[in-house]
Amino acid sequence: MKLSVPSATIIAMAFYGSTSAAFSLGRQNIGRKAVGNAAQIFGATAYLAHGPVAVSAAKNFQTKSFSKATALNMAKEAPFKTWSFDKACDTMEFNDVSSASIAITDDLKTIDNSDLVIIGVYGPKKDEEEDDDEAKKEDEEVSQPTLVGKAKDLDDLLEGALTDLMEENFKDFKHGASAGKATPVLRIFSGDKTKRIMLLGLGSEGKDMEDGFVSKIGSALATQCDTNKKVKTCSIVLPASFPMDETHLPDFSTEFYNTLYSDNRYRTGDNIKIKAEGLETVTIVAEGGVADYAAATTAIETGKALAAGVSLTKDIVNAPHNVLNSESLANVARKIAEESGGTITCTILGKEECEKRGMGAYLGVARGSETEPQFIHMTYTPKSGDVKKKVGIVGKGLLFDTGGYNIKTAMMELMKFDCGGSVSYCEKIYIMHD
Repeated sequence: MKLSVPSATIIAMAFYGSTSAAFSLGRQNIGRKAVGNAAQIFGATAYLAHGPVAVSAAKNFQTKSFSKATALNMAKEAPFKTWSFDKACDTMEFNDVSSASIAITDDLKTIDNSDLVIIGVYGPKKDEEEDDDEAKKEDEEVSQPTLVGKAKDLDDLLEGALTDLMEENFKDFKHGASAGKATPVLRIFSGDKTKRIMLLGLGSEGKDMEDGFVSKIGSALATQCDTNKKVKTCSIVLPASFPMDETHLPDFSTEFYNTLYSDNRYRTGDNIKIKAEGLETVTIVAEGGVADYAAATTAIETGKALAAGVSLTKDIVNAPHNVLNSESLANVARKIAEESGGTITCTILGKEECEKRGMGAYLGVARGSETEPQFIHMTYTPKSGDVKKKVGIVGKGLLFDTGGYNIKTAMMELMKFDCGGSVSYCEKIYIMHD
């Protein structure tokens, strides 16, 4: 008699208490003998079949090639802390936001000491009522680019090299009309070092800014700093018409740091990818100056704080369930409170506290977890202590939604994302204190 998939899955879970094993057994109909054989094999090694070991155990149970020595060696080589049979993982590592700093100045001499110089240029101004066919025809014809400000000075100094670069790459760059697109790098030898110069499109001149325009430029800057290896210092020259106010600079900064995010916590060897490795400083050179440099610097730091919150969010939702459980998430909340300088308090309600409050529905869901429920309550209070308004944010924190008897067969591995609601809550609180 053949067992159905749900039945086989239930038996596997009863024998081994291992969801990794259960998923492997649940992919096909198997007989009682197969389940019995699997039970004998896992019976001796089930306590090792967790975390990175579990996958190999599940793959090898049919051939009986999985040994205790192999499991122990794999456990020793684990690149990160994970759960064991007796104890759930109680910590989660964080990724650091890029250490590169962003400064702002109007001193054009700054570019002399930069490894990479990016010149922002606007494309030709277009008539909004221009006929589409006529515009398409003009795009096919390479027109003479017009450079102004520092871009023109550099072009003259380089005897028209920047103009040639724009003409050669007109199809993609369109003389700067393609916002976020960049020309290839022009390498010149200056003094005792090689300098790299490139042009970055800012869109058509005079065109109303679209939502996300400034963020797109910040992202493009980060991409170029990553693509061009061994860059320690980068300067981006932006024309006077580019928005340098407190409203737009946070978006620029946030997207710059967000683009450099890379989750290396569970990678080893060549799989580790550090974006813009070695980058130390990025300087925004404002050709038109800035009205308030102190406010502009604060706006840039605000953007970096927002990026740190987004990075934390990504870290939590990316963490696999053998790392992130109710206990480790509660400890993440505690860590945020500890680092807040007293502006954030954190209260964790355990199983008994929740029972006293009659939280039956919450506890009913929590019964399906290997770890006890942790009801996280975080409160932010301004340093001044002057509370003008109270705002409550509630986030769902289901750390791995199995959906009952494995009914989500198409995307079960993505169910770690189901804690996203509570993660967004943590992100907002984290940003407040940072």
